[in-house]
Amino acid sequence: MALAGGVAAAAGCSDHGTYQVAWQFAGADPQTGCGQHGVDSIRVIGTNGGGDTDNFVALCTAYQLSQSVPVGTWTFAVHQIDVRGVPIDPKDDQGNLLAPTAAGDVGKDQTIWLDPMTVELTPRPACSDGIDNDGDGRVDLDDPDCMGDSNGTSEAPP
Repeated sequence: MALAGGVAAAAGCSDHGTYQVAWQFAGADPQTGCGQHGVDSIRVIGTNGGGDTDNFVALCTAYQLSQSVPVGTWTFAVHQIDVRGVPIDPKDDQGNLLAPTAAGDVGKDQTIWLDPMTVELTPRPACSDGIDNDGDGRVDLDDPDCMGDSNGTSEAPP
């Protein structure tokens, strides 16, 4: 994950600030679209020490989002959502959830880029991403090239 943070003053007068977070897919060209990974939207779920919560969903087209929240110290988790509205929960080899998290202090009338500023999303394997990766009209486990393995990394024949 890229680590960077910063605070920029913004105009206005309220007890709210704004967080911004950007994303990219691990191991992919930064210009690779979300749809090519079977991702429709991004959900950011946040909580702060004052008992406030934020649950914001944005279409995964702009590669970043901004959201206004009450001032405070916030912790956020970033999740991928597929076209059916189902969370995509990639896991590492040990079965641990790979939902990136970010934290930061959101100040009054300020915009903060969360630290880490850009989160890396882990794409699903080609045989479970909901995409016809090899263009043969068959998707995931319906594609014989996946050989029944939802963790397969290619729909193309070996």
